[in-house]
Amino acid sequence: MITVFAQTDIGKVRRGNEDHFLVGNLTSEHIEALSHPQDFPLDENGLVLMVSDGMGGAAAGEVASALAVKTVKEYLSQEVFDESSPAPAAVPLGQRLGEALQAANHTIIENARHQPALQGMGATATLAGILGGQAFIAQIGDSRAYLLRQGRIWQLTRDQSFVNQLVETGRITEEEAEVHPRRNIILQALGAEEQLKVALSAVKLRRDDYLLLCTDGLSGVLKKQELAQIVFSAPDPASACQELIREANRRGGPDNITVVLANFRGAEFVPPREAEEPAIEIISEFSESE
Repeated sequence: MITVFAQTDIGKVRRGNEDHFLVGNLTSEHIEALSHPQDFPLDENGLVLMVSDGMGGAAAGEVASALAVKTVKEYLSQEVFDESSPAPAAVPLGQRLGEALQAANHTIIENARHQPALQGMGATATLAGILGGQAFIAQIGDSRAYLLRQGRIWQLTRDQSFVNQLVETGRITEEEAEVHPRRNIILQALGAEEQLKVALSAVKLRRDDYLLLCTDGLSGVLKKQELAQIVFSAPDPASACQELIREANRRGGPDNITVVLANFRGAEFVPPREAEEPAIEIISEFSESE
């Protein structure tokens, strides 16, 4: 069984909320608002989790992230392909996630092309697919995915940002990155270019793991160890999400805040060994130099 809760909040500074999220299985039910935790079985239908952070003038960012979520939902819900295409079940889930983000990119570009007021809009996307005790993570931009296990936390994604490149090349420290004047510059987004380089990874899930997806309204304010402390101190995923958002707002709420938190429970999942670290498989990476 997988228990999921998700919540989005405008924060304390922004006039509107340009974030959207998605929770649902691969074939039917999809949710863009949750008032209480929802349980999903671990079955052949799989489970999809997504956060998207919009950007652009006026309301264009809100439009872009809404289009991203809508397109991904529709793409992954397809059960009938034309005769020249393979059935969805025959296509590896990781590949389908990447194709869904490419489809979202095309949709945003086409909408901006035909509506001048929306030109320049874009969105990040971090998309997780859960199937067979494994999570596949597809990413565009700097919204993040974390795995939490036995009181510890690991970041599963790499920010596709100018500042993160400086950190990874040793030119600045992580502490300097937190206050860098160009920390909000991302290197790719849905809607920015015709072709994307989707970062894709996979990780095996263990019993009692948590998977946390969030926009930078949360990750840009709380350090990852603070995220872990709040999640493991909370009695359930809903309480954890609500406290994460409250804490981000206590620290000024400089951006919209969106959190999706899944907890993997029951005999369907193998229990972790003591101090077992996640086995993360990198399928494809984003590199600006490619």
